[in-house]
Amino acid sequence: MKQKLILFLLCCLCTLGAAAQGVVQRQKPKPTTTQPATPGKPRQNTQQHTQPVQATPTAYDVTFSCNVAAATMYIDGNNYGTPSGTRTLKTGNHSVRLTAEGYEDHTSTISVSANNRSFSFNMKKKPEPIQTEKTFTANGVSFNMVYVQGGTFTMGATSEQGSDAYDNEKPTHSVTLSSYYIGETEVTQELWEAVMGSNPSNFKGYSLPVERVSWEDCQTFINKLNSLTGQQFHLPTEAQWEYAARGGNKSRGYKYSGNNGLGSVAWHINNSGSKTHPVKSKSPNELGIYDMSGNVWEWCQDWYGDYSNNAQSNPTGPSSGSNRVSRGGGWGGIAGSCRSSNRGSRTPSYRLNNLGLRLAL
Repeated sequence: MKQKLILFLLCCLCTLGAAAQGVVQRQKPKPTTTQPATPGKPRQNTQQHTQPVQATPTAYDVTFSCNVAAATMYIDGNNYGTPSGTRTLKTGNHSVRLTAEGYEDHTSTISVSANNRSFSFNMKKKPEPIQTEKTFTANGVSFNMVYVQGGTFTMGATSEQGSDAYDNEKPTHSVTLSSYYIGETEVTQELWEAVMGSNPSNFKGYSLPVERVSWEDCQTFINKLNSLTGQQFHLPTEAQWEYAARGGNKSRGYKYSGNNGLGSVAWHINNSGSKTHPVKSKSPNELGIYDMSGNVWEWCQDWYGDYSNNAQSNPTGPSSGSNRVSRGGGWGGIAGSCRSSNRGSRTPSYRLNNLGLRLAL
């Protein structure tokens, strides 16, 4: 009996010891990762520090400049005044429009960013409006010049000239001309007398074309006219004359200047009564130019020479020669001489009562 009591007490003691040991183990702190300090070396902090994130700016001060200080600048449709100085704009793309009197509108898209905060614009001047007709006055006498827009045409004996064409109109060749002005009419006796102080014509009348003037006389007249007007008038080159006679870039391919029926556009041997007639008394051609067929022959600037089949740009004829070119036929000419491609030639001192001039500029 005594031995059983002793065994019971031992079992109770063992049970209490095991329970006490479990409590101690549950309360035992977890080991830390902090490294022991090394003498002379500071302890490292294992905690991570996050740097603060800086926000990207949503707008910048943007500098503008323009070659036209008085222009008006619109950004995204809003009026921002003149295109100079600094404006605050959001980052990203913006539409810009600049307007100014006398200049073409400028439109573009700009992209504002940290590296793109300065913009410069260059506005282009509007082209001068083309005057289809210019009027000049010399000593009280006015005369008109018609605009001929430049272009390319086939010069010489083209198909509509038919069997009337002469060998000196061949070969046909391509010619390109810059724009120019040419006289609406032949030079009248009124203008010639106003400039020169005399009238050499055989058939007298202020509205009649001047005639009996040599190529050399024409140069003297033009020099005096230029002094009076401050312009640079000259005789048309042969290519300029033919291009204008054909109607320029409005050409309808007529045989004569303005029509296939000669009588409607020209004074010639069959209807003139063997004399000149007032300018503008027949119908004009496609450009509004009168009497390029018939009435009087017209001097050109070029020396006379043979054609080549090479394409040319603003040709001025041979560098020398013995005769100067004349064009257009006159009041005593047959129909074939009044064709747009027909060519004549005379010595520079030659004068005749069916030979005059037309100005070019």
